[in-house]
Amino acid sequence: MQISDLIVEQKDFLTDQLGEGLMQLSQACDNCLDNEASLDLLNDLLFEYMQNHNHINMVYALDRYGIQISGNITKTKVDNDFQGQNLSDRSFISAIDGEHPIYMSDAYISGATLRPCISVVHALYHDNEIIGMLVFDLDLESLPLPKQNFNLDDWRQIKGDPEVRSNLFNQTRAESAMDKEAYTVHNIATELLCKLGIFHLKLHYSSSRATIWAYDDPYNYRVHVLEEITSPNIFLLYPKRSYPEKAKVTQDQVKEVFEKFHYMRFSDDQLYLKTGSLNIMNGTVGLSFSCDGSHYLSIDDFLDNFDERYK
Repeated sequence: MQISDLIVEQKDFLTDQLGEGLMQLSQACDNCLDNEASLDLLNDLLFEYMQNHNHINMVYALDRYGIQISGNITKTKVDNDFQGQNLSDRSFISAIDGEHPIYMSDAYISGATLRPCISVVHALYHDNEIIGMLVFDLDLESLPLPKQNFNLDDWRQIKGDPEVRSNLFNQTRAESAMDKEAYTVHNIATELLCKLGIFHLKLHYSSSRATIWAYDDPYNYRVHVLEEITSPNIFLLYPKRSYPEKAKVTQDQVKEVFEKFHYMRFSDDQLYLKTGSLNIMNGTVGLSFSCDGSHYLSIDDFLDNFDERYK
């Protein structure tokens, strides 16, 4: 599932969670819109609502033409200075209709709080006719969002620095110290991932170093220079550990990945692999090339389509 699909799922969840409560509030507001004098009652109703909803930063009401009829209402005050302002150019004005009584914006940084925010708009009805709308600014960080699983199932290609790409054919691969020890490096990297509790390993071929994350200490990464990553003494630093049952990469696939890395590093002197990474827990392969482009893809996509994409 793509990132955009996950965001849609989260917005759908919020719509389901908030929809009924906003509908009830909309119905309650109907009694406050009979005449101009009753707008103070509307402000009072919305101010009372704000006291019971910690994740809402502000609420205000508009008429059907996009003119603000309430104040800007926060948990601490009702600010009537904004009453009467014309917001008819806001994109959500045209998004609300009989079939779509609720609208949720994309996330943005609030100009008032400088915090991540999202706006929810709900129609105001009178006799089944839309006469306006309520606009809520929600504090994104406090919303009760469900945890999402980021499973990479699509190939992501990211272009790098245009200057580097434009000079691709004016450069050639300079043999690094790690290039000279590539077979040893790949053998030790395989051992670290398969036998010694490392779940994420990244090889920086040009700068001859490795960055690794240990299963028992996932919040800290370790950087090893070439002398360390080519010496069996490194095995003394990481005790033997059973291969994780939840790993999405098999041990045979680990070995195959480094064989592919070796090919991509040495098969072409102009377009070549600069860094390669493997995470056995989420099954992701990361690649960065001399053109400054990067690829992120699942282990199966990488191995199954290797000949098509990289040969």
